[in-house]
Amino acid sequence: MPPTTFKIAEARACFSSLLARAKAGEEILILKGNEPQARIVPPGESGKREEAPLKHLCLPDDIFDHEDSEEAAIDAGDHNDDLGIWRGRQPSS
Repeated sequence: MPPTTFKIAEARACFSSLLARAKAGEEILILKGNEPQARIVPPGESGKREEAPLKHLCLPDDIFDHEDSEEAAIDAGDHNDDLGIWRGRQPSS
């Protein structure tokens, strides 16, 4: 079944009823002029993403466990140039 179309102003005026219609299984297409802007679909058709799309890479569990001195210094506000870039040295006064 083709989606039911609404102009933006119409959709804004009856948004809660559009949500109810989508929940009941209807697909709603929101248009600006004749150009599609958004689509409201039933909850089961949301196109959920795969839970772990990079799981096949088998990254080690401790990949982010190492201490990064530059990152720690920046997090502590210990940077020393106008751009906030830590250079690993004390600023000269």
